[in-house]
Amino acid sequence: MLQRIQTEEGDARHILPRRVDAEHAALLVRVVHQTLISAHWSPSQNPAPTPIMVSTNGGRKQARRFLRNRRAWSRNGMGGRGTGILKSHHMTTHGKVDAHLTERRQATRWLQAVNGRPLATFCGSYLLGAAAGVTFSPLAVVNACLLTSGVLWLLLRRRSLPVATTLLVVCAAWLGSAQGIRHTVQDAILWRTLPQGEAVFAVGEVVSEPVKRRTIWRFIFRARSIQAGQRVFHTPTYLWVELPEERLDNPHAGERLQIEGRMRLPSATGASGASFVDYLRRQGVVRTLRPYRVAKLDDSGWRVFFSRLRRRLIKNLRYHLPTREGHIAAAIVLNDRTGLDSSIRESFRRTGTVHILSPSGTHVSMLAVAVWAVCRLFRLSRRVSALAVIAVIWGFVGVAAGGEPSFRAAVMGTLVAGAVALQRELDLPTSLALAGFLIVLTDTGALLDPGFQFSFILVAAIIAAAGWLNALAFGVTGGRLKPVGGLLAAIGFGIVCAIASAPLTALYYGQMSFIAPLANLVIALPVQVLTAMGLAIACLPWAPDWLTAPVALSAWMVDKAVRWLALPAWASVPVSPPPRWAIAAFYALFFIVLLVLSARDSARRRELAL
Repeated sequence: MLQRIQTEEGDARHILPRRVDAEHAALLVRVVHQTLISAHWSPSQNPAPTPIMVSTNGGRKQARRFLRNRRAWSRNGMGGRGTGILKSHHMTTHGKVDAHLTERRQATRWLQAVNGRPLATFCGSYLLGAAAGVTFSPLAVVNACLLTSGVLWLLLRRRSLPVATTLLVVCAAWLGSAQGIRHTVQDAILWRTLPQGEAVFAVGEVVSEPVKRRTIWRFIFRARSIQAGQRVFHTPTYLWVELPEERLDNPHAGERLQIEGRMRLPSATGASGASFVDYLRRQGVVRTLRPYRVAKLDDSGWRVFFSRLRRRLIKNLRYHLPTREGHIAAAIVLNDRTGLDSSIRESFRRTGTVHILSPSGTHVSMLAVAVWAVCRLFRLSRRVSALAVIAVIWGFVGVAAGGEPSFRAAVMGTLVAGAVALQRELDLPTSLALAGFLIVLTDTGALLDPGFQFSFILVAAIIAAAGWLNALAFGVTGGRLKPVGGLLAAIGFGIVCAIASAPLTALYYGQMSFIAPLANLVIALPVQVLTAMGLAIACLPWAPDWLTAPVALSAWMVDKAVRWLALPAWASVPVSPPPRWAIAAFYALFFIVLLVLSARDSARRRELAL
């Protein structure tokens, strides 16, 4: 049996079960009336909506459910179960709900990339927090985190950002900031408390590839424990070791050593010495050590195998090529710059191509493309080809000793090849953020390394600009590659890379290259040949002339192109190092512009598709 209940608060009529008492019925109708008011509907302006039928089973439960869903209905503008007829009537008469929903979609469209990538959101926020922690003062970092938390809270209140995304960003930013501040404070404490000018006894391992100049081996040593008299320091500490050749023959990266020597502060003599001290500080080195007694320990790491293999490959590569071309090939392929003279180093800096002298994403991507092409040429399956690419990438990273940039490239290459092998959708922002997170989690000091900064900034800029670069090359509607569009996309790619690297080049090298886009475009093909074929002939103890000739020609082309392009006086101009806050502001504006351009092209593509 049903009973019609009417109230004076509105013309809404509801058919309710008899078992619902008058108090519940009045409260239920009051909620309906408030919901109509919040949706800008007035009974005096429009006829009464069609009555809503409520089931006779469980009337009290339905009333409580109605009250519990009140907030969701008002947020959705007459949405929710049980109000579909009212919403339909309201939308057909005024269309205000449609306008409201459209406005909300437009307000939150720019956050869709964040909401859809939780892993990239967490890792990226952690990286930004850690970078701020190692760059700025702790007070400034805490204030920035508080300001960021306040802005995110306002976005959450306006329902422009989901709760889960807000929590991810806030927690990751605070955790990263704490990690960065901890690293900075610990480094400052070690700088003040470690002994100076005293004889110490250190046990640890070689972390960088030893470089021999004249009769001195130079490398970075990570000490697990340092004993100075009665004091013992168990905090991992990075030391710069200069080891005479007669004390130890052929040290390798990964070897565990027991060193007894005298510890000193890094000192500077002249401009070059000052830059070298800055380099040591960025690497986390707090003391230099000149040993007078060294002993190898038996439990050396697995990196010793790759260090010995690397030296063998360098020897083979230089044996197959002429002297000058062999030095350039060894520097580009295997990160061995000991044979490069000062003039060619300066030419690489002036042309903005110094990044090719260290294994990074350029080398890994070129090598991956070559391996993939060879595997597909032999008609191997996509899964087998992807596994071969992953194996070659990590083998190259092991022998190249490229540090954080090569590790980042290897992680991204593994994720890309894994997505192909598993037939999953690829997400480059997530791959980049995850690679950076893994590196910083194991070594926070990597954020201060110029190679790490150049590598991640350039890759992030390429990913952010991918949308409008694709629009230039293939058009807004997609399709085949357009010759003019492809040329414009290549020029735009070079310009994006040059602009992205300009602040860091000014900070670390004190100059800015205007010819960098052209230089990178000219040497792209020779570097591709050098990377793929150079590594192939380095693995062979003997190679025919027809196989070594393209490598020698490519090295000669790189040498001549870099030297000729560095000749004009306007190729590079000296600049003063910019402040770090200005660099941060520049990159924030730069990435906003790139993302806006890519979003505009994506929106145009969707409109044309509809």
